[in-house]
Amino acid sequence: MLRRTLAVLFLLVASTSLHAQPVVALDGFHNNESKMPDHYQWDGTSDGSFGKLGNAFRAHDVEIRTIRSRIDAKALEGVRLLIIVDPDTPEETADPKYIEDAEIDAIEKWVMNGGRLVLLGNDKGHAEFTHFNKLASHFGIEFLQETFPKVSGKAILEATGSDAIFEGRLKAYLVEVAPLKLTAPAQSMMRVDGTDVMALARVGSGMVFALGDPWLYDEYIERADNVKLATNLFTMLLQD
Repeated sequence: MLRRTLAVLFLLVASTSLHAQPVVALDGFHNNESKMPDHYQWDGTSDGSFGKLGNAFRAHDVEIRTIRSRIDAKALEGVRLLIIVDPDTPEETADPKYIEDAEIDAIEKWVMNGGRLVLLGNDKGHAEFTHFNKLASHFGIEFLQETFPKVSGKAILEATGSDAIFEGRLKAYLVEVAPLKLTAPAQSMMRVDGTDVMALARVGSGMVFALGDPWLYDEYIERADNVKLATNLFTMLLQD
């Protein structure tokens, strides 16, 4: 049922005016967990993978890639949208690869020239913040080392936002989110009880989307209105 739902909804992406076979790349260099090798990877089979999301892109003529090296201009050649998710910590892998200044420069130039960057963090204790925030700060975004909402037990958040992707009061299902601190050019897309959760920055000819949760992995992609929201988001990001 989920596969059919994803296929139907992602037809919206395929029918949008796109570049010839747009390319969506996933950063598999800074997220390359030795203890959970398919965590947030296209070809994983566990609940923690992006397998269903990857299959939805493949089914509708969107090429998906994984970048397994440091991100530079060559790695970004032909890429329309880049997803950087949950950078590794020493607890997740024996040799975590941190985002370096040269990579930040390459990514910023790419965004300025029209690239679409998706930054998906994680809550405190489950992602690297210092280097990830150095990249995010170039776009007015900071991931806070906190967990939102502040509740006892599992911090599940079901809420809508103010951006057009939430049209019809769609609700996102999120789990243990790192909240955001925003400055220009970043603008809030979703604010809950005064806390910014989701943001978009328009920079040059490009865009940067940020959320402190891996969000669309297999375990939760079908919860609440996540599939519809993902469709709306990627349609916006991939269109000309």
